[in-house]
Amino acid sequence: MLSLIVDSSWRRIATALVGACAGVLCTAAFAGSAHASSAIFGVTGTDPIAITVDSAGNVYTANNISGDVTRFTPAGTTSTIGLAGGTNPDGITVDSAGNIYTANATSNSVTKITPAGSASILNSGLAGGTGPVGIAVDSAGNVYTANNGSNNVTKITPAGAASILTSLPSGTYPYAIAVDSADNIYTTNLGSNSVTKITQRGTTSSLSLAGGTGAFAITIDSADNIYTANHNSNSVTKITPAGRASILNSGLAGGTNPNGIAIDSSGNIYTSNNGSSTATKITPRGAASTIDLAGGHEAFAVAIDSSGNVFVANAGSNNVTKITSSPSNKFVTLPLSATSSVLQSALVVSDSGIATQKGTFSSSSGARSARRATACTGNTTTRKAGRYKINCTLTAGARSARRRGSIRVTLVTTFTPTGGTARSVTRTITLKKTTSGVTG
Repeated sequence: MLSLIVDSSWRRIATALVGACAGVLCTAAFAGSAHASSAIFGVTGTDPIAITVDSAGNVYTANNISGDVTRFTPAGTTSTIGLAGGTNPDGITVDSAGNIYTANATSNSVTKITPAGSASILNSGLAGGTGPVGIAVDSAGNVYTANNGSNNVTKITPAGAASILTSLPSGTYPYAIAVDSADNIYTTNLGSNSVTKITQRGTTSSLSLAGGTGAFAITIDSADNIYTANHNSNSVTKITPAGRASILNSGLAGGTNPNGIAIDSSGNIYTSNNGSSTATKITPRGAASTIDLAGGHEAFAVAIDSSGNVFVANAGSNNVTKITSSPSNKFVTLPLSATSSVLQSALVVSDSGIATQKGTFSSSSGARSARRATACTGNTTTRKAGRYKINCTLTAGARSARRRGSIRVTLVTTFTPTGGTARSVTRTITLKKTTSGVTG
C-alpha cells in the first residue's frame, strides 16, 4: 500500500495526466523550454550556398557568385580566400586535418585550402565528371564529388588522382553527398527522389525517401542514421543503417524549402529553410520548432560546431547567422511512491545535467519538534535527455517522526542542465504514519 497523500492543489495539476498515468500520481513540471538566440555573425562573399566548420571552430562559406571562400574565426573575424582558378563553388567540406575542399561547378574541379589559407587545385577534370555540386571526404582523406551534370561520383585521392567511383542512371541528378563511419558514400538524387548508397568498391543500392521529394542536403549521425532535407515536400527523412526510411518530421514547424541539414551531438536536427528564411530544430523524437535568422535571408546551408553553435549561410543577404542554444531546463516528474526510508520517483529531462530533491517538514507537520528539519535529500546525474530515477532518502528525524504519526513535507525538485540555469518545482505531500515493516 502506498503511504502517500498529495494535497488538493497539486492533485488538480496532476489530473491532466491521468490518461498517461492511470492509477498512479504523475506531476507535470514543465519548468521551462529550450531557448535559442540568433544574430548575424558576419558578411560573406556573394551567394554563400554551402558552409562547413573545422575542429577549431572556424567557419567557411562557399560563395557561388563571387567564386571564393569566406573564413570566419570563432571571434567573427573574416578573410577571403580565392579558389586558385576554381569557379562557382557549390559545395564545401573539411577533413580531419582542417583542410577545406570546394566543389567548383563550372570549372569541374576541386580546390584544396590548407589551414594556413593556401589554395590549390586538387584535381581538374574529375575524371570526366561534370557539374560537381556536393562534396565529402572519408576517413582516409579521399574526396568525393556528386556530379550533377554527368550523373556520377568522382573519387579523388589525397595525391589528387581522380577516378569515377560509380555511374548512376541517366536523369538521377545526384546533388548532396555524405560518408558514413564505414566510408560508404551516399548521394541524394533530385531526379529520382532517392538516396544511393555506394560502397568503396562502387557497388550501389537505392534507398527510399519515404515520400520525401527534392532532397537538397544530407547528413549522417554517429550511429550511421541518414537524414535528408527535402526541399519540395518540406520534410526530413530518416533512413536507418538497415535501410528503413521514414519521415522524421513533416511541415518543419512552418519552415519551407529546406536546402541544408546538420545534426548536433545530442541528436537534434537543424534545417536551413530557403523559402521561409528560418531554421528548424527537430528533436530526436521529431518535435520541431523554428528559429529566426536575425534578418538573414534565403537560408541555403547549415553547419554546427563542437560547442553546439549553429551557423546558417544566407544566400539572399550574403551573410551568416549564428544561433546559440541555451541548455534546456525542461523536465517532468513521474510517479512518486514512498517506502519507510525513501521517496522514490523518476524524472524525464531534456538535457544533460544534475537533478536534486530536498524535502523539509512544513509548518503543519505532525511532529512539532521537526517543523524546520530536513526530511530527505537525493540527486542524480543525467547524461542526456531521457528518463532517470531519483531517490530522496529520508533522514533519521523524518523516519522517527513518521513512526509517531503522519508528517507533511515540502518537496523541491530542481534540474540544472549542464551550462544552464536551474529550474525548480515545489509540491507538498503528506507521508502517513508508518512502521518499519512498510515497504511502499
